[in-house]
Amino acid sequence: MATDPKETIERIRALAEDFAGTIGVAARDLDTGTEVMYNPDVVVPTASTMKTVLLYELYRQVDAGQIDPAMRITLEERHRVPGSGVLQDLDAGVAPTVKDVATLMITVSDNTATDMIYDLIGREAVATTLERLGMTNTHLPLDTWEILAGLHNLDPADPTLTYDRLKQALASKPAPWDCAALRETPDNDVSTPRDMLRLVEAIFRGEGLSPASREAVIDILKRQKYTTIIPEQLPFGVKAAHKTGTLRGVRNDVGLVFAGERTYAVALMSKGSPNLVASQRLLSDISRLIYECFIGPIPEEAIQ
Repeated sequence: MATDPKETIERIRALAEDFAGTIGVAARDLDTGTEVMYNPDVVVPTASTMKTVLLYELYRQVDAGQIDPAMRITLEERHRVPGSGVLQDLDAGVAPTVKDVATLMITVSDNTATDMIYDLIGREAVATTLERLGMTNTHLPLDTWEILAGLHNLDPADPTLTYDRLKQALASKPAPWDCAALRETPDNDVSTPRDMLRLVEAIFRGEGLSPASREAVIDILKRQKYTTIIPEQLPFGVKAAHKTGTLRGVRNDVGLVFAGERTYAVALMSKGSPNLVASQRLLSDISRLIYECFIGPIPEEAIQ
């Protein structure tokens, strides 16, 4: 028997009280409308969950005839961004398709791919889409190069800030807690669990997307390689279409869970914890609680 939503929220509250940072949770059963909300309007740096917005906007532009997903984009030296991803390690001149670049952006959180897509779709278009979706507490003024530079309060526009210099800075020491990349203000990439829930529900319902583009977006999200939060403790056979995000003290995961004929949307966000392993485990525990609320108990032998 499924857990009562009020009981689920109290269990989340108890977990949050023992956590060194701050968490926010927003989840909705897309069949019944049942919700689980805990601190859903807390503002958190998006980290790489912002890439979900870019994917949505990319396919909206595909439907508008502005972009061909089969078009090839040539990797140039100026595109390289350190951090997660594989494109940074390839020779300049390789020319993957737009769809392939978008797939790398999501599945391995490729930062170079992300900025190539952001350049392609345009910042103004992203801001307009956020407004159209009613994501009023979400701001994405920065690409990943700018976010990573902000981790060490470096000027992303400084011509002497090369790929190698930024990579070295990121590897040299942890980002300071007061760095620009962790600000919770509109000049940084920030969102809330409620806003991210709105996004993934819009994807599920195909708002602003053709059926083919809706299917393409969900398919790419299902190919996610980082699966240690939302799907970590869910039963074998359950599928998640989701995107994670990590910065210093920040651990997020947002997406859709497909459990047989049932589907729910979930956004889990955290900030302020010096222990990202603890953050990951906590959000994974909360993901399980949400599944048990919407779907039912999980036998230990059923966990993937």
